[in-house]
Amino acid sequence: MSSNIGPEAKVAYQKYLDAVSLEEKIKRLEEFLSVVPKHKKTEKVVALNKSKLSKLKRELEEKKERSKSSLKIVSPFSIKKEGIQVILVSDYNTPGVGKTSLLNYLTGAVKEKIGKFTPLPEIGIYFFEQVRFQIVDMPSIMEGASAGIGNGKEILSQIRACDLLCICVDLTRNVQKQMELILKELYEGDIRINVLPPPISIDKTGASKIQVIYLSKEAKENAEVDDLPERIKELIYENGIHHAIVKLYGKINLDQVVDALTPSIVYKKVIVLGTKGDLPQTEITFKELTKQYSDRFPIIIGTSVEKNSFPENFGEIVLKFLNKIKIYTMNSAGKIADKPMILSENMTVKDAALKIHKSFLELFQYAIIIRERSLQKRKKVGLDYKLEDKDIIEIHTT
Repeated sequence: MSSNIGPEAKVAYQKYLDAVSLEEKIKRLEEFLSVVPKHKKTEKVVALNKSKLSKLKRELEEKKERSKSSLKIVSPFSIKKEGIQVILVSDYNTPGVGKTSLLNYLTGAVKEKIGKFTPLPEIGIYFFEQVRFQIVDMPSIMEGASAGIGNGKEILSQIRACDLLCICVDLTRNVQKQMELILKELYEGDIRINVLPPPISIDKTGASKIQVIYLSKEAKENAEVDDLPERIKELIYENGIHHAIVKLYGKINLDQVVDALTPSIVYKKVIVLGTKGDLPQTEITFKELTKQYSDRFPIIIGTSVEKNSFPENFGEIVLKFLNKIKIYTMNSAGKIADKPMILSENMTVKDAALKIHKSFLELFQYAIIIRERSLQKRKKVGLDYKLEDKDIIEIHTT
């Protein structure tokens, strides 16, 4: 152990080494990481032990899964997705933040529950241009949710599966306190927000030890950062991977390598909704919210149910943020479907055909694309043709 960690951290680390049970090891390692000084000389120690902590937590979860009864009980927090699933979440407080009021404003589903404590998820359906959005008012996140407090693990599990998370912040209270609690629990629950996965791939091999390959000009800059490549190799080796090809596609740090080695981590798009914007001083609080968090959250919206202040094009905002496009199908009789298909940006005719039914791909001959805003409004194309928002597609088969 490095001499740069200080006496308090050394004592904490010894307690970790003396721990016997998985639970105790996790607790002691978390305590160690909380007291170890954070600077350049301890960067490697911190990264290695973060990786150990992730591995111990995985082992504990696997142990719990094995000990569960074979009888499967469906959790009320496990919600089958319908359309695009949007989850509203906030910190725990009395009176509430106003998630239920927002849900009712968008869907009209829970008028009788406004102002009441909601211990279970409440669900409503919001439509925008025939696109179906499943809005879920999730019970509040309490401190310690990532460790299971207040059904936290079940709540975070459903968040991991949703399309979009909306953090609801009460503009009449301290916004930083609310945000930091939620962000901490999301991070501890292995949920990374508004960031791309690390630019790294780790492929196990049968021999040749651990090789690091740089696949871009930006990636080569990693080789110039002290002994970063060697630290990356050591971190991967400590995770039990002794032979691998490590491909770097961009600049990376050790925390990102730890994330890449943690299979439970997911990456989610998140926006922030400020609530109760009609009350005194909330305009000032909203400015504070945007000033503090706009670098991490490209979309921060102030709302007031009382004043009917909410974006009329909320569905469009969500689709654009999620990089989704609407595609309309047309049958052989020339009838255009009312309900669009939702695809990711840069998808092709092949993706659309497969989503309709695999037989459309197997028997594909050609497609007609109608694009009203284009100079050539009607075009005959093949499977590799890239689709755009509001395209109309007619697929011809053999």
